[in-house]
Amino acid sequence: MSSNPEFDRWYAARRTRIVLPPKNRLETFGATLMNYHLISELDDNPGKIRIREGRLEAHQPRVITPRRFAELTAEGFGEEARAYLEFLRENEENLRILRYGFHLKSDNFSEQIVTDSLAAVTERVKASVIESKDVFAAVLQGVDDPWDVALVELWRREVERSAGKNIKELSEKGKLF
Repeated sequence: MSSNPEFDRWYAARRTRIVLPPKNRLETFGATLMNYHLISELDDNPGKIRIREGRLEAHQPRVITPRRFAELTAEGFGEEARAYLEFLRENEENLRILRYGFHLKSDNFSEQIVTDSLAAVTERVKASVIESKDVFAAVLQGVDDPWDVALVELWRREVERSAGKNIKELSEKGKLF
C-alpha cells in the first residue's frame, strides 16, 4: 500500500479481474446473496496466495423518485440545458432511478494462504466454483490490500450488468411507472 489512499483505491479497482462472474444477474424482486472467492498474491511474498471467501448481499433494487429538481440551478449552461432541466422539473413524476444496496456478510467470511502460483490457485478455485453449480458465485483476482475494493467493484459491475433486466421486469409488473 502506498501513502496515498486515493491512489490505492483506484489502483485496486483497476486491478480487479472478474475471472468467473455469477451466472445469474441480481434478483429484481428479492435480495441476492453472491458468494465471492477473491484471490490475491501477497505483497512482497511471491508464491504466497491469499484466498478470501465470503458473501455479498445485494438488496432488492428500489425505485426512487428524485424530488430535488426544483432546487437545481443552471448557471453557466446554455438555453438547451436550461430547457431540458425545466422539462425534468415538469416531468419529475415520470423519472425513476433504481437504487441497489449491498452488505458485506462477515458471518461467512474465511481466508487462507496457500503456496502456489496465482494462475494455478485461480484455476483450482474456478473449477471448484463451476463444480458447485452456484449460480451466484464469483471468482475474482485483485490486490491484497485494499482487497475490499474488489468487492465494491464486483457489486458495481453486477449492478451495471443487472440493471437492464431489473428495469424490464419492474416495468412489466407495473412497478416502475
